Formats: sequence, C-alpha cells, structure tokens
Amino acid sequence: MGVYYLSDRKILRALAAAHRRGVDVRVIIEGKPYGMKPWQVRREERIIAATGARWKVAPPRFTSHGNDYSFYHGKYCANGHEVEIGTANLDWSAFHRNREYVYVTRNTTVVQAVNAVFNADWHNRRAPAFAHRVLVLSPGTSAAQLLQVINQPGPIDVESEELGPYAPILDALAAKGRDLRMILPSSINREDRRDVAFLREHGCQVRLLSKKPLYMHAKMIAGKALAFIGSENFTQTSLEDNREMGLLLNGSDIGKLQAQFDRDWNRAN
Repeated sequence: MGVYYLSDRKILRALAAAHRRGVDVRVIIEGKPYGMKPWQVRREERIIAATGARWKVAPPRFTSHGNDYSFYHGKYCANGHEVEIGTANLDWSAFHRNREYVYVTRNTTVVQAVNAVFNADWHNRRAPAFAHRVLVLSPGTSAAQLLQVINQPGPIDVESEELGPYAPILDALAAKGRDLRMILPSSINREDRRDVAFLREHGCQVRLLSKKPLYMHAKMIAGKALAFIGSENFTQTSLEDNREMGLLLNGSDIGKLQAQFDRDWNRAN
C-alpha cells in the first residue's frame, strides 16, 4: 500500500487481519502530510505498526529539492493479482464526505506496473520505464498524459480539488472553451479563483461545489474517448515532484464517470 495518509479504522483492521493470515503487509506513507503536526504523524506510524505491517516513510528523493511541498501523494493498494488506484486518502472523510473515485482491476499489466512502482519506492530506486507507459505516474510522464486526455477532440468534464497554476495544463483547458465543464470546491484559494476567471474569459464553464455536504477531492477528466482518474492535482509540484499515480480509462468506464459528473454538476453553483 502506498498512501499519503492512513487512518481509516476498517482498513487498519483489514491490514491487521491480513497480517494474522500470514500476508506480508507493507505500507509506504508520506512523512510530512500538509497541515499535520509531527506528533500526528508519529501517532499514524504507531497505529500502522500495531497492525503488524512493515512500514516506511516515503523515500527522501521525493523531498530532495528542498521543497516542503513535494509529497508521496499516491493512493493505491496492490497484491499479486489485483490493484486499487484512486483519488482517496485512506481516512474517514474520503469514504463518508468527499467526492472520490477508486478503480479496482485485475488487469495483469496494471498489477505488474503498480507492484513495480511500490517495490522501487520501497528500495528507494527509480520506477521502471514500463510503469510510466502503463500508469499515469509522477514524477515523470503524468503531465503529458493529462494533456492527452484534455486535448482529445470534443467536450471534456473535469473534477479537481485544485486548479494550478501550471501553465501547460491551464492553457490546454482554456483552449477547450465551451467544451470544458469543470467543478472545483468552493474553498479554492485566491490564485485558483484568478485561474477560474481566466478560464471563464475563454468561454469555459466552471462551477464551484460547496464544501458541505460533499467536498470535491476527486481528480478526474472524462471525454468521449479517454478518461483519467488518479491522485494528480493540476499543479507543478504534483506533476513534476510528487509521487502520484493514476490510470487512463476508456469504454464503459467513461459513461460511469460522466453520469456522476452530471449529478455533481447539477449540485454545484
């Protein structure tokens, strides 16, 4: 399991039960989650250790630029035959009050890629090149893959917790004009509000979703042929410095994402 933050009691109990069955449970966590005090991180570490799992703080290379905002921000879980990749941190809010997307698959290639990334991070090595071809993976290739989804012909729907600023993504979104519908949380900061104004000047449709009862934490893009879900926000730090993980989707998955987007769109202002 690679995760930004882990505190959900049901998941912790499941990890402990897996350990009792003889499963080798390994967890990588972020050492300095934004807004958390050191004592809170130490408590998280104690709680994870109590499950019997082996755990590590994220490799230092993800904070090696002297930038306190470079994080182990992925949210994924893998075994030998199945993986879960999504937008949800593993805490109570993710499953009870946030908009999140979680994808579970037994696709062999995806399973191999996710396990390869985890093992590379566990041993503080670079993720193999093939994982970047299978996954939307930061640092590395995620910006180009997100641009591929944004630049596909026709309209796109976007849900995100943050807007940027990251010029390549922002300019691509603006270029969609009326073909872009975007939902952000109403709590976006002043800089994001300026970027929203920039998008609206280009004809883009942007709505804000109230923080209650549903907080917009998802990171999703859906078009006619291609979609994305994952841990990536549209920021330079997220796309160039963090460990992030996502997936490109097609087929019937797109319809499911668009149906949920339409429901959220009707709730937003």
